[in-house]
Amino acid sequence: MPTARKRLPPGQHGAPPPAVRAQALVTAARRIVDADGLEALTMRRLADALKLQLPAIYRVFTNKQTLLDELAEAILAEALPDGRGDHWTAEVALLAGQLRTALLAQRDGARIVGGSYAAKRNTLTYADRFVGIMRQAGLDGTAALWATSTVFCYVLGEALEQQGQSADALDRLDRNAARETYPQLFATPVEEIVNFDERFEFGLGLILDGLRQRLHSAGPAEPGAGRARPAPAPPRPGHRPS
Repeated sequence: MPTARKRLPPGQHGAPPPAVRAQALVTAARRIVDADGLEALTMRRLADALKLQLPAIYRVFTNKQTLLDELAEAILAEALPDGRGDHWTAEVALLAGQLRTALLAQRDGARIVGGSYAAKRNTLTYADRFVGIMRQAGLDGTAALWATSTVFCYVLGEALEQQGQSADALDRLDRNAARETYPQLFATPVEEIVNFDERFEFGLGLILDGLRQRLHSAGPAEPGAGRARPAPAPPRPGHRPS
């Protein structure tokens, strides 16, 4: 005989589905990081912020790393632009720029994404689109994969440095003494090192120039292009190379 469902008191509802609970936790966790930095985020603080018991958090995320993986997914969701460029170089610039914007929009965003290796939907979607652009450009196989990784790691590194910079680092430097010790460095406008926007565009341009040159010198791509050629076998004893 079927048992009747227990009725909830008026105004109360059943527990939200897991996806909704996970999203609420991710949103609250991002607020904590934005306010006080990544070190401030603990499972206990997250539970307190949402007025939950700690076991309720662990039923959704088994540990802090799984929570951080979902934070990385949320950031990468914002790195996927709706539009497309009219050339592969414009596409690369669009995806790289959108990723940088998403990382910088979240305090410690580069640390969160850089510390996550979870193969989740947004991560794979971003990578798939980027590899597709590289293949469209004429790279294939390992070359397309490594070109994607090169751009991604460049953006990540630039954002990591920008988010970790100290605003008064250059002001605290004894420039007169430094000029004598590091003459080559201080022969340049060293303050431009923290001109992050123009520095980013310059570095991305260097990468794109290198990719163009590789495509020009390699000609049409073949499956597996970009793999390192095996080193020649060492000469046999007593054998003189011709």
